[in-house]
Amino acid sequence: MPTPTGERDTRTKPSRLRTVGAVALGHFIEVYDLALYGLFVAPISTAFFPAGNAEAALIATLAVFGVSFLSRSAGGLFFGVMADRVGRRNAIMTSILLVGVSTAGIGLIPTYETAALLSPILLVLCRLLQGFAAGGETTVAPVFLGEYASRKRRGFLTSFIAAAGNLGTLAAAATGVIIGLLVDASTFDAWGWRVAFLIAAPLALVGFYFRFKLEEPPAYEAARARVKYASIGTTLRRSRRMILRVSCLGGLGSTFYIMFVYYPTYLVQESDLSAGQARMVPLILISMLVVFNPLVGLLGDRFGRRVPLMLGGLASMLFVLPGFLVARSGGFAAAVLGGMLILISVPLCLGAIHAAAMEFYPTEVRATAGGIASTIGTFSFAGLPPLIVNLLTTQAGLPLSPAFVIMGAAAIGFVAAWGLPDSRKIHLESVESSINEQRETAAGR
Repeated sequence: MPTPTGERDTRTKPSRLRTVGAVALGHFIEVYDLALYGLFVAPISTAFFPAGNAEAALIATLAVFGVSFLSRSAGGLFFGVMADRVGRRNAIMTSILLVGVSTAGIGLIPTYETAALLSPILLVLCRLLQGFAAGGETTVAPVFLGEYASRKRRGFLTSFIAAAGNLGTLAAAATGVIIGLLVDASTFDAWGWRVAFLIAAPLALVGFYFRFKLEEPPAYEAARARVKYASIGTTLRRSRRMILRVSCLGGLGSTFYIMFVYYPTYLVQESDLSAGQARMVPLILISMLVVFNPLVGLLGDRFGRRVPLMLGGLASMLFVLPGFLVARSGGFAAAVLGGMLILISVPLCLGAIHAAAMEFYPTEVRATAGGIASTIGTFSFAGLPPLIVNLLTTQAGLPLSPAFVIMGAAAIGFVAAWGLPDSRKIHLESVESSINEQRETAAGR
């Protein structure tokens, strides 16, 4: 396969498969670690915050979740710059070690009863480090695979990032269910949930090993040999409009974060489900998503990223409110059916968004620009919504507020997707000229 410099790429098909496997495995492990916090919000709030006011403890726990997205935004920018300056491989190796250490650290924090204020302080520090590392992962991993892929298969290969993330969330939910079956409810709340966090340490070492054996993408190696790295200021001047548009695509991801961070808690509060039953619901829902991500990636390669992204935004605006109404009606079946309606948009968005997020910037600043977009998008559309909906639900008495928050974010993402260039035709080695050609063609019609 020719490289951007015209030389022949000596990497074999097994080598490309190993690359996809190593990057996807690492993303699976990182999302497993991140998903645990959202799935175990209830026992975490009991363990690390003062007893006596369950609602206040829950709000504080979700606030810690939101604060971690500040560091996630910073991590996206830091690792984006790192990936452009010293290599994609070094960035994703570092991120997986940090997320493993921080996740296992949460499992070792003493309770509030034992350590008083030190307990929530340590929780915040671990979540900040975890978010920082996750920002690097979500920024650099799609860039790595996208640069490794051919133009005709870029959407398909980067969709495995989303599939691996869904599998990681599925594994986290399954771990919670298994531990819940092995111990009684009081033991689970006392220490059983910590086991899932401690598993993160050996998993991170496995991911680090496979990523250590990776080679840099050919497109990055070629760009590093011929072009000097541009500063953050230069990147903003060259790509500011596209960075803002891509960051607004984050509105299409709010459904995922609200569903898997807040939905189990919502079911306990608003329906008649127990905590154990509520943990089962994400397990069922996520298992339905995994297979669709690569299919949507292929759809994006055939028709462009805009089609699945816009369909996903439209699905959120149409089906989320009916989904929450069904979930509130009570019963396990209603919770699953309501969740299915809410999640119709998720595979459409996640299967295409990783390719769209990396295709519109020059190679020498691709990860940096993606990090800036991540800084804006993740905090605005991933960190804040779960906290906002919990406040609106518990303090303002608006049980359907999650639906309206998702619909508003989806509308922003829909408009952003509408204005995207057709990235199927973009050559990563000549991004700006490819986009300009599309604009000139459109203007001449």
